[in-house]
Amino acid sequence: MQVIEFDEASSGLDRAKWENPLVSVIVTHHNYSDHLRDAILSILDQTHENWECVVVDDGSDAAHRVAAIKIVAGINDSRVTIRTLGENVGQIPAFFAGVEQTTGDFVCLLDPDDRYAEAFLEEALAAHLGAGVMCPIVSTDQYLTSERGIIGMGVRGDIYAAGMQRYGNYLEVRDPEEPGLLYIKATTPGWHWTSTSSMMFRRAVLKYLKPNRRLAYKDCADGYLAQGAHALGGSLFLQKALVYRTLHDANAWIDTEIYSSFQDKQRKGAKQSSPQAYHDVIEAIRHNGLPDFRRDPPKEPAPAPKKSEVPQRGMRRHLDRWHRSIRKRVP
Repeated sequence: MQVIEFDEASSGLDRAKWENPLVSVIVTHHNYSDHLRDAILSILDQTHENWECVVVDDGSDAAHRVAAIKIVAGINDSRVTIRTLGENVGQIPAFFAGVEQTTGDFVCLLDPDDRYAEAFLEEALAAHLGAGVMCPIVSTDQYLTSERGIIGMGVRGDIYAAGMQRYGNYLEVRDPEEPGLLYIKATTPGWHWTSTSSMMFRRAVLKYLKPNRRLAYKDCADGYLAQGAHALGGSLFLQKALVYRTLHDANAWIDTEIYSSFQDKQRKGAKQSSPQAYHDVIEAIRHNGLPDFRRDPPKEPAPAPKKSEVPQRGMRRHLDRWHRSIRKRVP
């Protein structure tokens, strides 16, 4: 049998579109130009270099809009462009305005006050392509930072704890150099992600998530996009911090530097839009081509039982009964 030698290098086949996908990064901002430059620089530093970035100015005041235009011009990279909107439409419509201007098969939304670690695009993309299961969304863990530097990592400590080895009353902390990749089925309720900047979506799913009407809130992009994408096909969570999330007075969901585990720890007084966002995105999915789509809304956690409702067990129960009987016999 004749052996045919095939020289891949000279075949003329363009493999880049398979092995080096284009990632679109959308940065929306409304009067946040003070943070914008460093956010864009963190994109320029990425180890995955096949990306495009569009900054969407969401109806900022004139000074911030002009500053944003100057920042993009000063960076002087053809991969970075800017689009200005005439009014403040909100983070979700602004994101989809950026989606319309980009072409990558994978799409990220970076908040202007957050920063990517150098390998974020590379590792989130690797999770999408190598997990053995196709999901609409990948989320990574985050570092929490302040003006003084990194405070810590592991915003989703509850997810880490679930897989820790138990030693009596203690749990062994996983080696962060060996991050786990978790698959969460679409039917699993709850919050399975960190925040907006740590998410990478497949473009194919976004056409179903585009709002079909004006939304009553201007933030909550993560609650809207993540819940919608997850409902359509589940999620992947990479247990590795690849985004630097900045803590400041304007955060809606973190109000303390002593913070561990729960992303739904809401700042006191902040408006809770996530439940409404879930209903809105399911409505959008049905409007955008899947009219029969059904998914039960996330269940509210059961209220903790009152002290009097907690059943007594074992010796404590018998002692309580004995004490009650003694009190009855005392004249």
